[in-house]
Amino acid sequence: MITYESPKLWQRTWFLAVALGAGVGVAAWWWQTHGVAPSQASPVNASPALPAAKSVTKVDVALLVPPKVMDDGRPSDFTPEDWAALKEAMSRTANPRAELDRVVKYLRFQKGFEQWQSLQDGPNASTRHQLAERLLEQVPERMRQGELTMGEALMLSAALLADVEPNEEARKQRMDRAQAALQAAAPQPDAEQQARDAALQVEYKRREAAILADYQAKPEAQRNPNKLSDDLETARRAVYASKN
Repeated sequence: MITYESPKLWQRTWFLAVALGAGVGVAAWWWQTHGVAPSQASPVNASPALPAAKSVTKVDVALLVPPKVMDDGRPSDFTPEDWAALKEAMSRTANPRAELDRVVKYLRFQKGFEQWQSLQDGPNASTRHQLAERLLEQVPERMRQGELTMGEALMLSAALLADVEPNEEARKQRMDRAQAALQAAAPQPDAEQQARDAALQVEYKRREAAILADYQAKPEAQRNPNKLSDDLETARRAVYASKN
């Protein structure tokens, strides 16, 4: 269903989730402490077979049952060293508490996917299906947070549904509902920005029409296509300079 052949996609997704907010060092810390290479950990392309993840040897319950909060305030699915490093990285963001919560959820989501993948063709189908359902629940939020694109979210949802729903018609219905949920979660265009963009386009079209009318009014011998192009570019820059 899913292979891990594109480290560039994983790196892009990871940086959207963590590095842009906390620095590249967080990603380096996570992969060094957990021993997972980027090329092994990202849902990328659909394929007939899903190889088992070698880095997962057991299934913990962080994605299925809320981890216990330890005396030092960290969740039990993070070591003291990992938690301290993650908190330090998030402290450099504009909203450390919210970013810490978001990144923890994203890390659990990624690990949950890795765990689900490791259970393929194994005897623990019940746990695998529970993980798949929990992942499906979280896909819209991960996309809302900018950690998945619409294409990635749809692909991941389809792969998970192929595992948990054997009936083709029921699977199609669930996929339709998943797509609707993703569309609802997608960032909505800013109405004010749309209005500003529309006004700029109207102004540019007005200037463009005047320039073209002036060009057409000249005798053919006096028409200079290069000057026309320059005039249009000047008008475009004059209109859209305020946007930048």
